[in-house]
Amino acid sequence: IGLQDLASLRAVERTTRELSALAAATLEVAYRFSRSELERAFGPLFLPGSGIKNRFVVLGMGKLGGEELNFSSDIDLIYLYEEAEGESAGGAQGKIDPATYFTRLAEMITGAMGKITEEGSVFRIDLRLRPLGRHGPLVQSLSSALLYYESWGQCWERSAFIKARPVAGDKELGTEFLQEVRPFIYRR
Repeated sequence: IGLQDLASLRAVERTTRELSALAAATLEVAYRFSRSELERAFGPLFLPGSGIKNRFVVLGMGKLGGEELNFSSDIDLIYLYEEAEGESAGGAQGKIDPATYFTRLAEMITGAMGKITEEGSVFRIDLRLRPLGRHGPLVQSLSSALLYYESWGQCWERSAFIKARPVAGDKELGTEFLQEVRPFIYRR
């Protein structure tokens, strides 16, 4: 991507789309690896009374959501999970509740993406667009996030969602959330 951009072999729009696709792909790999590690430690996490996994999604905001990343961009993310009730099935380290489970998952993804190594980092991550910013939980259930935006969402948060899109994890869950939060984003 960089060589073709430097050689002016492609339009800027294509470069930003490809960088955004690279970020989404690396987030998906980080998600899958991290979820697998958590399932080994604590067992899978199912919705209460079912054999269906509790879903998790990474929303890309800002330049990532709008497929406009450049070489110096960080990536703005919001982490959401489906259901706050229940507990994991149990693994080598026992059982945990969904909030703890998905907080650990978000921390693992953030760490995998942002850890600085000899080669640098994958992408810098910014989580300040989540509900309550730095003061809010790292990850929220869908119902908690929807309540926040309905009750306390700020005008700037509306505009931040205009470019939002699911980039990793269960993208269908992300699409469902964006449909439900749509009345907040586009007020009458």
